[in-house]
Amino acid sequence: MYKNHPPKLVNENSLKVLLRNKTQEYELNKERSNIVSYLRRCLRNAKISLEFEISLVEDKGPQKAFTVADKFKVMMEKNPSLAIFKKEFNLDLE
Repeated sequence: MYKNHPPKLVNENSLKVLLRNKTQEYELNKERSNIVSYLRRCLRNAKISLEFEISLVEDKGPQKAFTVADKFKVMMEKNPSLAIFKKEFNLDLE
């Protein structure tokens, strides 16, 4: 999460974290007090606040392949001769 959307400094006392969905927001809200306490202690700033915002922009990073068909498609993009191999040997995807 933080690799894709690192926290941004809104002003000298406020951080904003962009999230992908409501689940991330829910999970981080459960830990908000611990995170803010840690930041206040480490930064020696009692005014630190933390905001969450759900990003409507899709990530353009690599998509994860979960199904066998998706994995095969990704492999075919890297090596198009796999399609010929599959057809020639009449292979099925399981």
